[in-house]
Amino acid sequence: MNTHFWLTATKPKKNPDQPDDRLYVRKYGTGHAVLLALHGFGRNGARMERLGMNLGKHFTTLAPDLPYHGNSEWYGDRYDIAEMTELLQQLLDRFADRPVFLLGHSLGGRYLSACLAGLHHPQLRDLALVAPDGAGGRYTNWIDTLPAKLIRPLARLTERPRAILRMSDWLKKRGIINGYSAEYLKYNLNDRPFRRRLAGTLRSVLKFPPSPEAFERALRERNIRCTVFVGDKDPLLHHDRLTRMYEPLPSVELHHYPGSHWLPERLLAEYYQNSLVTVLP
Repeated sequence: MNTHFWLTATKPKKNPDQPDDRLYVRKYGTGHAVLLALHGFGRNGARMERLGMNLGKHFTTLAPDLPYHGNSEWYGDRYDIAEMTELLQQLLDRFADRPVFLLGHSLGGRYLSACLAGLHHPQLRDLALVAPDGAGGRYTNWIDTLPAKLIRPLARLTERPRAILRMSDWLKKRGIINGYSAEYLKYNLNDRPFRRRLAGTLRSVLKFPPSPEAFERALRERNIRCTVFVGDKDPLLHHDRLTRMYEPLPSVELHHYPGSHWLPERLLAEYYQNSLVTVLP
């Protein structure tokens, strides 16, 4: 089964006549257990379709399009942990009587990690992160290393492709971003929706700072564990930095697999099917 519905943000609007910010949520499968899955930057919830349909007999997969992505309608110029947590909590509240699993890929992993402390559900079972952002990724690490006061003007520059391309060359020459990142920007900045997506994400992502201690505390309070899946050929991760962040945490297990940055659908399908052995009668 493949359907969708909308989640509307409840924050007060600066302009009463402004349309509501809302997330487009894709729904796959009809199983009793719930998988809430967040995609990475530049993708949308449809990235979870094959996994969701594969698990559809035992799972209902909920895959929102993040703000500025896919079919979601986001009119504000940014969002923060409180807003994202409130929207995810709306989803969890709809399924209070079912076991829930959380999955975040890349940027979605960063968001789930940051929001976990504010999420509450009586049957929260597990969290899995695939190539999570926030641990020194080669593509996104430069955002975390820039002074916060530069983020706003950098976000404005995304509306001026030539200026941001000059900026990307400047950042590349100084070793702040790598050649892949510079080419990625060059390829995509002619697309206006991409520029808005990049601007909104730039303004928002630093509001989700990685905090290993707070993350471990949130896992313990919910009595759940986290598995971090890392592709051994992932060119977008600083593997040493990721290991230093997650390996010391008692509630986290690192799982290395042969692969790159893409979602390992077959591996995850086996992971969730095996997880059900201890959850469902």
